[in-house]
Amino acid sequence: MAKINLYNEQPATATSVPNIFIDEYMTQANGEYVKIYLYLLRSINESDRRFSLSQIADHFDCNERDILRALRYWEKLRLFRLEYDDSHSLSGICFLMDECCPEPQPSAESPSDSANRFKRAASDIRSARSRNDLKRFCEKEDVREMVFIAEQYLGRSLSHSDLDIIFAWYDEFGFSAELIEFLIENSVAKGHTSLHYMQKIAEDYAAREIHTADEARQLTGQTSAVYHAVVKAFGIRGRNLIPAETGYLKTWSEKMGFSTELITEACSRTIETIHEPSFGYANSILEKWHRQGILSMDEVKKADESHWEAQRAKRAGSRQTNASNRFINFRQRDNNYDEIQDILIQNSMQ
Repeated sequence: MAKINLYNEQPATATSVPNIFIDEYMTQANGEYVKIYLYLLRSINESDRRFSLSQIADHFDCNERDILRALRYWEKLRLFRLEYDDSHSLSGICFLMDECCPEPQPSAESPSDSANRFKRAASDIRSARSRNDLKRFCEKEDVREMVFIAEQYLGRSLSHSDLDIIFAWYDEFGFSAELIEFLIENSVAKGHTSLHYMQKIAEDYAAREIHTADEARQLTGQTSAVYHAVVKAFGIRGRNLIPAETGYLKTWSEKMGFSTELITEACSRTIETIHEPSFGYANSILEKWHRQGILSMDEVKKADESHWEAQRAKRAGSRQTNASNRFINFRQRDNNYDEIQDILIQNSMQ
């Protein structure tokens, strides 16, 4: 009997999305990653579907690195297998959802039981991986410090979901702990404490291939070493410097010609003296140094020694003056001793 070729001239008008993807994977993934997964799932239903990374990037108005980042994310969760040619260029994408499903058993098992078992198995694989990765992530010294600072900025403890997002910045985007701290600090300074807002900033950094805090500072215009030295010396957190404050920095570094070391010293002395950050007080210190022609820490130390010597000499002179005036300042008696003598003689004769 001749074989019958069954086909449809109309393209597919619907795409089937596995429930496990909706229930378990989609809720935890970046929205852009979900878009790319669904796009590829829809494309696989078309016969002989061929495309390039650039075509996908153009379709989503992003760059090829964003597409590769999404593909590698799904590959780590074992939903894709990426294939490469001899030149290490991406040549194929294989869906692995069916490979994660348990083999059908001959024993009687309802479809709902099978679906639940599949769901539990996939969830256990993903949860175990997530717990192990997060544990290793949080054991890093710089990460522990970054998490502590992030909690101070946000005013709350980070949840597991929060750590998942931050871990993605570290692992998927390749951000340093310092860059993550800068991202959170800069967002909070602008009044945004939502990690979803910060996720958009992180994606923008990744698209611009920014991986260090210095690169991010160049992007935001906070490139001055003096800027960060002053912020650190004053202990300013959760906000950026206002224009009036950055004006002081420009005056100190450009007009007066002070080094970052001297400016930091003036800020530290301000905190030690009045116990709070004050650009005006620090400016008075630097203006005095400027009038004295001080331009190095050695000169500052010499000026301090001269100041204390003058203070000691002044105190010593004050004590000597007080001692010499002790009797002069005593109120002198104005008694008439001749009259007193006459009175005593008369009393003795009576």
